[in-house]
Amino acid sequence: MTTTFRRWCLIGAIFAIAWWGFSDAALGDETDSLPAPPAYATVFSTWLPTSVQGGIVRDAMVKRMVNSLVQAAAGKTDIVAAWKTFIRIQDRIGIKVSTTAAPVSSTHMAIVKAITEGLLAAGVPADNIIIWDRRQEDLDRAKLSRLDPPFRVIGTDRAGGYSEKAILTVPIMGKLIAGDHEFSPIRTEQVSSRSHLSSILADKVDKVIHVPALADSVFAGVTGAVSGMVLDNLDNWRRLARAPQYGDPYLPEAYADSRIGGKVVLTILDALRPQYAGGPFPGAGYQVNYGAIFVSRDPVALDAIGMRLLDGFRRDAGFPPLAKYTAWLQSAEHMGLGFASEDKIRNIRIIPEGEVRKVQP
Repeated sequence: MTTTFRRWCLIGAIFAIAWWGFSDAALGDETDSLPAPPAYATVFSTWLPTSVQGGIVRDAMVKRMVNSLVQAAAGKTDIVAAWKTFIRIQDRIGIKVSTTAAPVSSTHMAIVKAITEGLLAAGVPADNIIIWDRRQEDLDRAKLSRLDPPFRVIGTDRAGGYSEKAILTVPIMGKLIAGDHEFSPIRTEQVSSRSHLSSILADKVDKVIHVPALADSVFAGVTGAVSGMVLDNLDNWRRLARAPQYGDPYLPEAYADSRIGGKVVLTILDALRPQYAGGPFPGAGYQVNYGAIFVSRDPVALDAIGMRLLDGFRRDAGFPPLAKYTAWLQSAEHMGLGFASEDKIRNIRIIPEGEVRKVQP
């Protein structure tokens, strides 16, 4: 071994030791500066029974409810500053709604209108806003295409279907049906462990405001924050939410994907007229004129609150609780996706501006 070679080896060793020491120190400093994980979830809610009278939603009151909750969630005193907390004006904003149970139960136009008006006031161009769900037929039944001014209101099935490249693989097989990206009428083997993401979610939006309509679900117990983003935005989704697992642990695992839950900046749970049985399909006769809206960045907490609210309606009507279908809530909490335990959720009730009566849910 030459003297020159030994010299370069020594120099390399010194640099390596110095680098590792620097890296450890830098990593330690960075770790020390990270904020502690939250000890509880914060949910903001408002409950005004008079916002729904005889099944008719009072738009002006609902707008005040939405604006007050968004401001509270952002910690701002005006709606423009509040929305700018969650989005940038150059973002492509997706508003994901729930319309499978329309016309009986779906995201109410009054809430969507309040959101779009807030986004426009914050400087987001109308062309940068898209309102979507799985099927155009459901959106039409919910009458969301009648928004004024008109926005792009479109189903995944009309917007290019499912992405070729954005794929979620889960080690459970599912039978493909017409409409699934990989389905072919000439193939014999019609099963797959892969799901393709909605082309809208995968390619056309940067940030999502999720507005699920609260309902029960035979697939996952609750149609809400988690299932609404996962099941409604995947093909070959049936394998993820069927007996005996009912979505446990596949729903929270899928929501944790940066391409799905990672795009959601705020969830607004529409509990104006919850449906407590027959969901996620139209369940005529199983709807309550309740008049509540819940807002949070914690999807698990919203679904846990929604489940308990639905269980109350179901108990009064003689239906069993939804616990059989919602084990995934506890899995989601264990994964750190959010909080499901009642004692770890702070539900802060907000009185909308202009409302002088304080009401308690």
